[in-house]
Amino acid sequence: MKTRGYLLTLLTSSAFGLGAVLGKMASSALNPFLVASLNFLIGGLLLLAFLAWRRIRLWQPLARRDWRNIILLSIFGTALPACCIIYGLGLTSAIKAGFLIQLQGVMATIFAVIFLREHLSWKQVAGMLLLLVGGLFVIMKDLHNSFWSAFTLGDALVILGCIGFGYALVPAKQLVNKIDALPLTTWKLLISALVTMPLLLTQPNVIPNSTPNFLFWLMPLYIVSNFCIAYITQQAGLKYLHAWESATIMQTTPIFSTLSAIFILGDTLSPLQLLGGGIMLGGGCIVALSDMRISKKAAQEPTSMASSARES
Repeated sequence: MKTRGYLLTLLTSSAFGLGAVLGKMASSALNPFLVASLNFLIGGLLLLAFLAWRRIRLWQPLARRDWRNIILLSIFGTALPACCIIYGLGLTSAIKAGFLIQLQGVMATIFAVIFLREHLSWKQVAGMLLLLVGGLFVIMKDLHNSFWSAFTLGDALVILGCIGFGYALVPAKQLVNKIDALPLTTWKLLISALVTMPLLLTQPNVIPNSTPNFLFWLMPLYIVSNFCIAYITQQAGLKYLHAWESATIMQTTPIFSTLSAIFILGDTLSPLQLLGGGIMLGGGCIVALSDMRISKKAAQEPTSMASSARES
């Protein structure tokens, strides 16, 4: 079971890493809100057709609180963050965005403390600080640049999207044992499509005069890999792994985004970005491994309590 969870989460990480590059390419040729709407709508319809083919019910007998979590997850944890990141990808480099997306782990930890009443250890705080310091180096790219001169609107939008994806952990964790990953992902995509489509009305010249040929293979790959497979495998992996195990594997996302950017876009890493990326990976691992020790300690407490009860 553990192996299945590791493989599912690793597949999620690789799809998100590739998606950082595909999203940048798509948003450079199409309106970002159009890209997001197409991803959500077509991805949701594909999953809906798959559910019908497999005779899996989309409507689930859930409590009102569970439906509220689905709506919150779809709007504030999926639709709006995805729009921010897709829009930001067109204004920054894929490599920089790939590393900055790791900041969603910091935001997930903060929201877990606020809403799930989890406690932070000093190692988690240290790991979060390393993630922030590494992110500054990735943004600056060169010591000759100041942070504010290197910080772009695209970077800000990617970070804003990370806040939303970090929040998504809260409703997603509460839905793990309530609804299967496939129907949940279908609901997320369809509701997200309803949220993003009205945004197209505020955009001038949404439909391009000409469509580049590469979009005919890029968009299907982007939709299937990043908005269908990745969302399903991420939710499914949570059934077999603890949160800290999933977080540890997701730290590999910048590796896949960097490799994809180098081979597909021909991007290069500066020495400062390489250093900052290494610091971010290290900080992410510290946060995840500290979660591991907390989870192990929590798992041992019921056993020690049961032993004390038997002795008495």
